[in-house]
This record gives sequence, C-alpha cells and structure tokens, in this order.
Amino acid sequence: MKSDITIIITLYRTHEDKLKLLSQYKDFKVIIFEQAAKINSKSKIKKISRIKFDYYSSSKNIGLSKSSNFLFSKVNSKYFLFTQPDVIIEKKSIMLLKKGMSYSKDIIFAGPKFIKNNEIKKKQKKKYIIRKKLDASCMLCDKKKLNKTGFFDKDFFLYWEDIYLMKKVQQTNFKMIQVLNSFANHQGGQSSEKNLYLNLIRNLNFKYGEYLFEYKTNKLRKLKIIRQFLQSLLFFLPNFFVLRIDRALINISNLFGILKFIIFYLKN
Repeated sequence: MKSDITIIITLYRTHEDKLKLLSQYKDFKVIIFEQAAKINSKSKIKKISRIKFDYYSSSKNIGLSKSSNFLFSKVNSKYFLFTQPDVIIEKKSIMLLKKGMSYSKDIIFAGPKFIKNNEIKKKQKKKYIIRKKLDASCMLCDKKKLNKTGFFDKDFFLYWEDIYLMKKVQQTNFKMIQVLNSFANHQGGQSSEKNLYLNLIRNLNFKYGEYLFEYKTNKLRKLKIIRQFLQSLLFFLPNFFVLRIDRALINISNLFGILKFIIFYLKN
C-alpha cells in the first residue's frame, strides 16, 4: 500500500549514477521531472531504479525552480517530500518527518538531520527544533500551506531559490522544524560528470541568483555590481594566461552571471 506522501525529484544528466537510489522510495508515489531528457531516458530510469513513477521532462534545462513548481502542481497528497537524487533517506526517517508535522498546526516544512557517511545515528531526547531555515535538499512539505505562500520563485534558475522561499516563510506565521531523529545523507559534489562547462553554468547561476535575491529583498547595491564586474574583468586575463584556470573560471562566471542579472533587471 502506497503512503500518502508523494516524492518529487528533478533529474539531470549528472545524476545518472544516482538512479539506483530511487529504489528507496518504492513504498511511495514518485513524480520525476527530467531536464534535457533523451529519447530513452524514461526506460533507463525505470530499469535502474526498479520503481513505478510518473514521468515528465523537457528537451532543455528549464531550471530547478520551474521544474519543481511543475512537480508541485502534480501533487495530490497532503504532504510531499522535496528531495534530490543524491540524497539517501530511509522510510523510517520520512515517516518521522510526517510525524513532526503534527508538532504544531503551523508547520509548513520538516527537515531531517543530515549526517556524513558512516556517521553514527545518535538518538536525541529532544525530538524537534524550530528553525529559521532548513537544508532544502530534502524536506517534507505541507501542500495546502504552500498553496498560500507559493513554492519557488520562477525567476531563480539553480541557486538561491530555497533561501528566498524560506525568507518568504519567515514573513508568515508558518514554522519550519528539524526532526532530530530523522536522518539523511546528501552525497552532493560527487557528480559523475565534471567539466569546465558545467562549473561555468553552476557558478554563473550562483552569482545571478545572489543578485536576484538581493533585488527581490530590496538589498541590491548597484555599486557592488559595478565593482564586482570590473574586478572580474580585470583579473580574468591575468589568471587565464598564468593558467590559474579555476580562478579564471570564477572570474568569467561572475561576468556572465552579472550580465544575466542586468538583462533580467532591464526587462523588469
């Protein structure tokens, strides 16, 4: 019998070696959105994960915010677990998150305690802690309450959307809790596909998200934009010619991220 909790996950090509982890959700309804999907993607996911799931996809990368909002619109259960393909969490911990939702009628998000590989799961006497923010890579969400606040802001692409979401929640009467006896492990940073282009895209969108967050929270300083743009431009060529590739990549990422924000700003 399936649980009344829905699991929603966005997949990227870089998650191919994590597909087998989806089997941990065999007792739940699972909805998947795949970015830049290939023709045989769905069958490949099914073969490796060995679970049933509802599948949606896009031919290009539309960003985490838009794909997550789409998945949110497909949820019919009271709760849903928003998580990442490289997060490991047992069914017991998911059910403890659900139990944590009854701690208060105002709880909108419940998150687990994240532990490292081989770290001992120490049982805590205190069950819950109210938090101002949670690690959004895995959190149980109340669908009805999120209908009132809205989920992710569609203008964010890959980073800062969770920070802005929790900023919105902080301005309401809703609360976020961490369930101390619910455990998860996030294997982030172990992607099977690492190259300069992917790092450029990630760093670019991190810088774009930073300025977008400041813009939406009325903390944007134009002087900061000019200073960081000129600094990045000034240091890019020296770093590139002395083969400090990592630093040069950050410089060029910042330049493109700032330009992307400026285009957004001028359009709005």
